[in-house]
Amino acid sequence: MSSQPPYGQGYQGGGYPPPSPPAGKTKVLNLDYNVAGMLCYLPICCINLVFSIIWLASEPKENRLLRFHALQSLLLIGVAFVVFVIFWFLIIAMAVTPVPGTTAGWGLLSLLRLVFGFGFFVVSVIGCIKAYQGQMWKLPVIGDIAEKNA
Repeated sequence: MSSQPPYGQGYQGGGYPPPSPPAGKTKVLNLDYNVAGMLCYLPICCINLVFSIIWLASEPKENRLLRFHALQSLLLIGVAFVVFVIFWFLIIAMAVTPVPGTTAGWGLLSLLRLVFGFGFFVVSVIGCIKAYQGQMWKLPVIGDIAEKNA
């Protein structure tokens, strides 16, 4: 007889229990896989960049979940870097262009940069949560690329 209750009974919200995070430890720092995955998305002082590179370089190919989160995080960081460089070039172009009335453009550009930065932060926090839970949470375009190459 199964130790699981019938479907829809015994668990909050019904159904089966949520999947447990993968068990095991990383090769380099001996961290749990779910903690290591969470560190891939942590948006504090390039911690996400450092740990993503460490896990991609040190973890075996069989650890697909951790490698997926590390690669998806690197791709997310790359997209954010490219967008912030574009914002930087636009700000410089507006600063050196002697066109009257560019203050409205500065305000709009600053607002767009703030919205994008907040969006990046929110996606990073969601990635931290999903990786800690052991879920393979895919972002729309880069998630597919990360899944193929993990």
